[in-house]
Formats: sequence, structure tokens, C-alpha cells
Amino acid sequence: MTAITIIPASCKTSLATIRALLSFPDPSIKLTGIYRDLSKVPHDLLSHPQFTPLQGDIDDPSLELPPTDLLFHTTPNTYTDADVFDHAKRQTENVKAAILKSATVKKVVLMSTMGAQYSSGTGELKANHAAETTISTLPLSIQKVYVRCSWFMENWASELPNLLSDKPFFYSTISPADFPFPHIAVRDIGKTCAQELLSTEPPKSNPYIFELQGRSYSSNDVKKTFEELLGREVEMRVVPKEGLLDYYRQAFSEHVAREYTEMNLSFLEGGILHLNPEPTPGGEIRRGETELKEVLEGLLQGRV
Repeated sequence: MTAITIIPASCKTSLATIRALLSFPDPSIKLTGIYRDLSKVPHDLLSHPQFTPLQGDIDDPSLELPPTDLLFHTTPNTYTDADVFDHAKRQTENVKAAILKSATVKKVVLMSTMGAQYSSGTGELKANHAAETTISTLPLSIQKVYVRCSWFMENWASELPNLLSDKPFFYSTISPADFPFPHIAVRDIGKTCAQELLSTEPPKSNPYIFELQGRSYSSNDVKKTFEELLGREVEMRVVPKEGLLDYYRQAFSEHVAREYTEMNLSFLEGGILHLNPEPTPGGEIRRGETELKEVLEGLLQGRV
């Protein structure tokens, strides 16, 4: 039996990883998903013979894991005024302590993001730097894999109310309008993380780090795709760099708005990730297969 734990299991990337693992025709795979709130467990998973939901909280220092060989972890977004780095570090320290107490974990796959190599200048992405540096202190006997993902295609879901209005429009924080930026679909993240969990190939390094990207799309590309799918003209409202803070202030507190603004600026032209992208060790980039149109169509039809 291969015992795998997903923590936390309620994140979209966690669910995609769970579904990818359960798609393998291997009855020996046994999954445990750890949820803060068990009401968040998808109905179809409740009756799946290879899946067990378990209550647990990564904010709890006394967190314990079930017997497990492999572990998937990601740092959920925080929309509080807590320090992004410190908050993620505390959570990952709790996961690390649980791993050490279990004494059975052989591999940890961490879903990270682009920019995780930087300790500052990347806003919300600093959470992934905190997670990577914390997991890296686990014993060498535990293999660590960090999957640094690009911009989620599913992030465009926030624009659905605007797109489905009488006069469809959408905001884009990717500027200028013709600036191409790498996207990745959540399903490709889940598939890749599942493959890494189950891989028996000798590790290239420990930790083993690689970038995961799909195709690059500009705001213009997104507009064109939305118009194709809706069959009508769609207004695009590109938020300029100098307007990002006010844009995020409409949805978040001042602290969170500043973190998201710094994150956004970090990958645009002139940002730290654009001007000085410190390379991932080995420089490996893997490619997702899903096209943006497929994801946007699913969003518009309520399937994603």
C-alpha cells in the first residue's frame, strides 16, 4: 500500500492533485486529505474507497499526521493583516513538526510558485519562500520536490460577474496589454504533483526544484479568447502599474492590498522577476498541456 497525505486538502491545487492520484488505476494508493473543516470535503470523495478525510489544522502546533509515505503540501493564501512570510513559516513549521513526529514520510512534494527563490520584493509570493526554506530543513533522508508554478489560468474566475453582465468587460492586472505572461492550469499542476509523488526515479537533487508553466498569454490574448467564447465584444480594462494599489484596495485591507500590489509588480516589465530572474537550480522548465481557452470555457460554463 502507498499511503499519501494531502495537507491542506481544501485548496484547488490540492483537490486537483487528489483527483489526479485517484485517476491512476492502482488500488494500492490510499489517500488521506486533511481539512480544517470537514464540510469542505467534496461529496464524491466521501464515498471513494481510496480516500479518507481527516480533521486537522496547519495552524495547530500539535498537528499530527496519519501513517503516510508521501506528503503533498501547499501554503493557502492568507487575506489577513498577518505578515505573509511569518504566517506561512508558522504553518509550515507545524507541518514540518508533524512530519518529524510521524517518522514514516519519505517524500514531500510542495506546490510552490515562481519567485519563491526571493525573500523580499514579491509580496504574497513570500509565503512560498517561507515554505521552501522551512521544508528544506527536513532531514536529507526525506526527498523534497518543489514545483514552482506560474500564474493560474483559473485566476480569471474573479472576472466572471463582469463577463456575464449585460455589457461584458473584465479587468486585467497584466500590463501593458501586449505583455505575454506564462499561465498554468490547475489540472496540470495536480497532474504534475501526482506524478512527482509517485515517481520512483532517483532524485536529481534534494531538494529537487523545477518551474511549471503553460503557454504565455497577454491581456490581449485573454480578451480575444473571451470574445470567441461569448460570441460578442468584451471590453478590457487594463489596470496600469500606478493604479494597482487602488485596484486591490477595493477588495482587500490596506496591508493585503500592498502585498498583492508588490506581487503583481514583481512579474511585470521592470519587476524583480522580469529584470533579474534568479534561475531555478538546474533551470528546468516543464510545460502544462492545457490551453487557456479550455479553462476559460469551463469557467464560463461553471465546470471549473
